[in-house]
Amino acid sequence: MQTRMPVELPDTANFQRQVELGSTLSGEISISRFPRLSEMLVSDDGSAMASLVFGYSAGYASVKGSITADLKVECQRCLQPMDLKIDSRFKFAFVHDEDEFDLIPDEFEPYIIEGDEQSVIDILEDELLLSVPMVPVHSEHCSEFMSVHEQEKQAEREASHPFAALKALKGKDKSDDKVN
Repeated sequence: MQTRMPVELPDTANFQRQVELGSTLSGEISISRFPRLSEMLVSDDGSAMASLVFGYSAGYASVKGSITADLKVECQRCLQPMDLKIDSRFKFAFVHDEDEFDLIPDEFEPYIIEGDEQSVIDILEDELLLSVPMVPVHSEHCSEFMSVHEQEKQAEREASHPFAALKALKGKDKSDDKVN
């Protein structure tokens, strides 16, 4: 069995023509080809896998797409690099002006078609940008400060418990019994 190398996605495509053909554009795209996203990253190494399926849905020319990527961002808690997995799905209905926004079904986001060629790079980069959290942080405590802070919060919660004083007294009584 022969393995295929991932196809590099084009920079632009005629979306209206792709809809008429019912075509699918799928493949790999280098993270470095996304200039706005690259500004947010620790490294723009690597690539994203994307798929754009063109056709008609609910009577509208549309594209259903997905993009997955492993991005290197800076944790805003510890300021160290961290991996961020992106897996985004989207559906756009093509419109020609803002007056058509209210006409499309709620399941779609509007996408204004201007000219013959549209940017594949822009549509995918926008989805990646929307998928990155405003404040990316590690899911676990990633710094000594946060670990100590969490321990202090836990001790404070336990101390503020209404029966904490009784528990402390009960523990003291047991230690007094052992001394005698």
